[in-house]
Amino acid sequence: MELYQLRTFVAVAEEGSITGAGKRIHATQPAVSAHIKALEDELGVRLFDRVPRGVELTQAGAELVQDAIEVLSAAQSLQARAVTLGGEVAGQVGLGLCSDPQFLKVSPLLSLLSERFPKLSMSLIQASSGLILNDIRSRELDAGFVFFGVPYRDLEAIKLAEPEYAIMGAAQWKPLLDKGDSETLSGFTWVMPPSHCPFRGLALEILKRHDISPERTIGSDSEEVIRPLIVDGKTLALVREDEGAELMEAGLAVECTPVGRHPVELNFVYRKGDEQNPSIVALIEIVRRTWGV
Repeated sequence: MELYQLRTFVAVAEEGSITGAGKRIHATQPAVSAHIKALEDELGVRLFDRVPRGVELTQAGAELVQDAIEVLSAAQSLQARAVTLGGEVAGQVGLGLCSDPQFLKVSPLLSLLSERFPKLSMSLIQASSGLILNDIRSRELDAGFVFFGVPYRDLEAIKLAEPEYAIMGAAQWKPLLDKGDSETLSGFTWVMPPSHCPFRGLALEILKRHDISPERTIGSDSEEVIRPLIVDGKTLALVREDEGAELMEAGLAVECTPVGRHPVELNFVYRKGDEQNPSIVALIEIVRRTWGV
């Protein structure tokens, strides 16, 4: 029995089809079928039944798939431990940043990387969460920090934090923002993130929940663009709690408290199967130690 057979077994079980599993593990359909057939022969049980839309686990398959996941997890832990003990990891990894380096703890992460794995280099790419996810899946990036959950089965996510976001506007608008009724808030210009940015969904949810129909919107997902627009009284926008606290402490902006605060997951994401890549294993260790997770 080989680990690649177990990975194929789990991929087919989670995808529900030979084709989907093949795309996920980058194997042809005949190769996926051969892996499953060899595993079934060795185990002496049928793992899948064919159905109109693909395949589904048999009773035996349903009971064994969790065992397969645990075996793969144990193998990953063993390899991660070996990498930690060896320390000789070389190469370069591309890391996507969905926010500012200070918030993402990039400086301490790089310091720890240099200390633990001095031969491992890193390239940093700033982009929105949606673009980072696409680039990880297409192998343009090796891993990245992203906001919100991960909707793709071929990616793994480690939850790092859950900062809160609030709607903020210029300090002179405090009486209106404290009032916070739908008619008043509809009269403001709002920042609306672009379609590839997951914050667009949160912004639309807030507008719908509070029956707000902005007369005007400005499209942007750049924190460098949004912050001065808020301070100058040009727009309302979602702001992360730590940045909002700085603006309020400086007397530059206020929070629209009637709309409330909204927690948003921050995740570290990488491709499933890359747990065997020593560079990714090293990067996961560094991220976990930096964030204390």
